[in-house]
Amino acid sequence: MKTLLVASLVLAFSGILTAQQAADTPSVQQKVEKIILPTVKFQDATIEQALEYIRVKSRDLDTITQPPAAKGVSFVLRGGGLTDTISLDIKDVPVIEVVRYCAERVGLQYRVENHAVVLAASFEEKPAPPAATPPPVLGSADQIVLPTVQFRDATIAAAAEYFKAKSRDLDPAKQGVNIVVKPGGADARITLDLRNIPLPYALSYAADLSGHQLSTDGQSYLLTPLKAE
Repeated sequence: MKTLLVASLVLAFSGILTAQQAADTPSVQQKVEKIILPTVKFQDATIEQALEYIRVKSRDLDTITQPPAAKGVSFVLRGGGLTDTISLDIKDVPVIEVVRYCAERVGLQYRVENHAVVLAASFEEKPAPPAATPPPVLGSADQIVLPTVQFRDATIAAAAEYFKAKSRDLDPAKQGVNIVVKPGGADARITLDLRNIPLPYALSYAADLSGHQLSTDGQSYLLTPLKAE
């Protein structure tokens, strides 16, 4: 009985800490408006190079976020192969304005979502952001928060294996989640760099970048290639 009481108190205290950490973490919108980049100087930079610079600098200059793992802004770039380059020389500008300038120069649109800033050629096909249409949740997967997600030209199959392994490591019960990649698109490649993101959202971004639909059958997450539909 005493052991059960202690365990209950530990869980309750952990819940209080988690809620407090969430309350202390500003939204992505607040970050992109309040983090100021002292100097931004690009000369014929690709959009990938520009976003990497902004991503790193936003983490270095984030003074409004308390948990170190949650500092900075994450970006998701839909599509690739852009040949236009960016030349820019500005000072003391909020992150959101730098993103806007860069997006305009390569013909992209941008959208601030719950866990990242997404850039794409168009958002007409998917007008509702993840905040309005959250990814499917399998069991308690939304309680599994990944401190970092970094892929460079990784296949979606390799990414799925990473997510499975991390979900088991971070699940207190060590069960994790099942992830099944359906035939037809396992070799699709993605580049992704995210921080402090719930597993379902990380999966959703990975699915989107690799041309897959994310769903669940109640037992596993399913990644189904859109071209096979």
